[in-house]
Amino acid sequence: MSHTAAQMEATWEASFAAQIAASAYNTAPVEAVVRAVSYYLRARHALADYGRLRFVDLGCGAGPTMAWLAEKGIRVSGIDIAPTALGLARETLERRGLAGRLERLELGSVAELPFPDASFDCAVEACVFQHLDHDARGRAFAEVKRVLKPGGVFVGYMLSRSHSLFGLESAGAAVTYDPGSFILRERGERASGFHLGNIGLSHFFAREEFAALLAGFATVDPCMSDYEIPREEARRRGLERYVQGMWTVYAVK
Repeated sequence: MSHTAAQMEATWEASFAAQIAASAYNTAPVEAVVRAVSYYLRARHALADYGRLRFVDLGCGAGPTMAWLAEKGIRVSGIDIAPTALGLARETLERRGLAGRLERLELGSVAELPFPDASFDCAVEACVFQHLDHDARGRAFAEVKRVLKPGGVFVGYMLSRSHSLFGLESAGAAVTYDPGSFILRERGERASGFHLGNIGLSHFFAREEFAALLAGFATVDPCMSDYEIPREEARRRGLERYVQGMWTVYAVK
């Protein structure tokens, strides 16, 4: 494991420890990912065929997306850089009686996937690629292309430059060689250990980046979604108004 990967593991192990302590880790999949995957399934696969589909969750965390997919009969694999996350993911699937749908659960980086070429019908990620540095980010998108079958879909959920923290001078230090990337600092009353402002590098994507990162895909369709969080929570994070600016990226190989 490279020094950078070791640092990432330490960062996310600490984050998951904080999430567990606060009962804050995700137990439900991201709604935007559910919608985009559902569109793909309805348009391209009969319900009776779901059992033959193979999906991979890149940065699977505690496993809520894998569990949602497995409940549909889909065979799932996951990878995460944090051992604690993998333990939570396995526990999630076992608790819901879905362990039989789990194919592989791997410890590692999304920039170096331990899966064969053209092995998945779909790859999903949520709030993972946005925390990779420039080089690792490029490798992660290249790995998505490598492991997807022809006609397979990538659904990603990642930061947009419409987000409240993008360009806010007091939010953090810009990474000069990588436009859109910042080392963020916690702004609220409490250092959370898991809020966006306290987990290091964050990259805010511009629409035009995706065409290059997903070059060769038949369809590349970044869909923007902005929503405000409740003011009480915004104030905890040091702002009066906090807009979550996100891309839901839908790309068919």
